[in-house]
Amino acid sequence: MKRATLVNSLFVLAAFAAPALCEENASARYRSIEAAHLTADERIRAYENLVKSAPGDPKVESRLASAFIQKLRETADFAYLNRASLLVEKMLASDPRSYDAIRLSAEIETHRHNFPKAAELAAELAARNPSDSGVFGILGDSLMELGRYDEADRAYQRMLTLSPNLAGYNRIAYQRFVTGQTGQALGWMAMAVEAGSPIPENLAWCLVEFGDMLSKTGHIEDAHKAYARALEILPGYHRALAASGREYAAAGEFAKAVEQFKKAQAVIPLPDYAAALATLYKALGKTPEAGEQMKLLEVIDRLGRANGEKGNRMLAVAYADENRNLDRALELARGELDTRKDVYTYDALSWVLFRSGNQKEAEEASSKALAFHTPEPMFLYHAGVIAMAAGHRDEGREFLRQALALNPAFSYPQALDAKRAVEQTEPGPLAPLAAGNGRAVIN
Repeated sequence: MKRATLVNSLFVLAAFAAPALCEENASARYRSIEAAHLTADERIRAYENLVKSAPGDPKVESRLASAFIQKLRETADFAYLNRASLLVEKMLASDPRSYDAIRLSAEIETHRHNFPKAAELAAELAARNPSDSGVFGILGDSLMELGRYDEADRAYQRMLTLSPNLAGYNRIAYQRFVTGQTGQALGWMAMAVEAGSPIPENLAWCLVEFGDMLSKTGHIEDAHKAYARALEILPGYHRALAASGREYAAAGEFAKAVEQFKKAQAVIPLPDYAAALATLYKALGKTPEAGEQMKLLEVIDRLGRANGEKGNRMLAVAYADENRNLDRALELARGELDTRKDVYTYDALSWVLFRSGNQKEAEEASSKALAFHTPEPMFLYHAGVIAMAAGHRDEGREFLRQALALNPAFSYPQALDAKRAVEQTEPGPLAPLAAGNGRAVIN
């Protein structure tokens, strides 16, 4: 073992041993914990022990809060966010101007989807310390969610200038993808993956994002490789498992798709996993199992209400796909729009409005979703269905053709519906479109 590695290991072990008696030792120990490439759980345990030996040390508290936030990213368990928030409140009570505490507050607000507040805090921090690359990342992320893409690009460019690494590359890639610059997006994301990260979840997340971009733009084999590598780096990673499930579903291998989504759901019961399973179970003729997944959506909704959730576009789209609970779906979609005005929220809103019978508003929201030419087949699919419902058949079919041109199997069962609609040339009612119990017949 190299001497530096041995020294780091000894410091990490010390974090679990007898409390240090001086601040200098505490500082050395938290620096060594950061250098040791521990898992989130290991970092949490190390910092919790270190907090006992250095109570009130804001540096140690901020690192423990960061470890909680990393664990949230890995599990979507908001109990970790609450633990981070309590620490930050304690830090701010001691020092209302604490840079580290305000920085963590901005991160916490992004996870709570309070993007206007996160942008405000990040802008304040950027003015105080224009050399902090991470703050520009938080600022850019918030601006992206608010649909302020040019401002987000400037923030990301500043971040990249200060620190050219995975965090900056993948953010630039996302901005380019959303604004329709597909070639640049794929190039930047390839650089992000090549740069790597000492934190497995960060690289796995990047690989799934890269795979999603590749899949949406028709690079199916490369997308599969990205998802597979994500699972090699972080076995059991729910986002990669779900991506694999989508691949199997698109290929018509529904039983295999179910297994992948069940594994993902066992990690985190997200609304889109339940919705995907419900659709797949129906395809397999397993109606009771599909019903259980729909009941799970109701449970997720009740938990959201109990936690004061105002918006949830994933759940809203799941309800809209099934053509049920549309009042609640509209409430959730509009609630999301209150603090999130990006193209993905407008697309979700357009679909919910359409399903709710608000045709004109649906067309307006769909237009906003398409404004930046984001290469998202589902945007084009929704736009096509909405246009055809308004009697604009040629325009609607063109949207559907564009979706299929990006990826002929972009999503099950929507891609199959799109193909049927594009191929139907005789006059009269069009073939049913859109997944769910209440499949929309377009007249």
